[in-house]
Amino acid sequence: MQVGAVIAAAGMSSRMVRFAQLMKIGSRTMTERVIVNFQQAGIRDIVIVAGHRFEQMKKELRGFGVTCLKNEHFESTRMFASVKIGLEYFYLKGSYDKVFFAPADIPFFMTNTVEKLLEQKGDLIQPVYAGKAGHPILLRTCIIPQILAYTGDDGLRGALRSIEGLDRKRVAVEDEAVLMEADTGADMQRLACLHNAKLIHPKAEVSLEHCRPFFSAQSAALLRQTEETGSVRKACARLGISYSKGWSIISDAEDGMGCRLIERQPGGKYGGTAVVTERGKRLAALFAAYEEQVSRAAEELFGQFFLDTDLF
Repeated sequence: MQVGAVIAAAGMSSRMVRFAQLMKIGSRTMTERVIVNFQQAGIRDIVIVAGHRFEQMKKELRGFGVTCLKNEHFESTRMFASVKIGLEYFYLKGSYDKVFFAPADIPFFMTNTVEKLLEQKGDLIQPVYAGKAGHPILLRTCIIPQILAYTGDDGLRGALRSIEGLDRKRVAVEDEAVLMEADTGADMQRLACLHNAKLIHPKAEVSLEHCRPFFSAQSAALLRQTEETGSVRKACARLGISYSKGWSIISDAEDGMGCRLIERQPGGKYGGTAVVTERGKRLAALFAAYEEQVSRAAEELFGQFFLDTDLF
């Protein structure tokens, strides 16, 4: 099952004076915390829909391997417009079974909540604490066209209510942070402390190398984005890296593999078109599967070595 995640981080919080999405709580910003929550649960394909301070957001997040999309009309639209941008992205890719959604200013939900939601079946899966539904929510991609078609005034909630026969599942969780917005004073700091303790986890970074590393998760992401956009320049923009850096990554990968991974078609200042070769597509897909298995093995070994200790 292939699962993605959409994080809405486009506008100013309606409850906070500061730009909440890039506000640090401890060592991480709110948006970073939401990303890490999903990544710890094995969700690798994450889209951030941003608008306000978009370039700064891309710069801040470039080391997380996420895709940044811009809501050009963030100043005049509600969050639902950002939700649509993210959901449409995954729907058009055509290979995703389910997609999570969470706003960036609800950053403290736990990884085991995400994992529990993934175990359930239904069109809409919601975590519930103390009888109230919260975030993140999990959607089957088959209902995305109906969400995108909704033009009412009640946002995502209204879109979901408009779907006839929606298979909705509410899942009780012991995680009060699914309800907690990040501007609730003392409770925010308390949840931040609890969340920090849960953030300790193994991170296994893999790469392919012979004399030196030549292919990494960033290389794979660049190939996937180039395949989707037909442009190395656009792929670099989505990943928050410079155009020259992107070609350096591609050049290293091609030198290491001894073959072309991208076929170039020159086209002036916009960089022309680029087509990922069949070998490039296979390499990116196999690397992603390999990376996922290594991460799972690292999680299991982490449990064996550290779960029953008093170190953390």
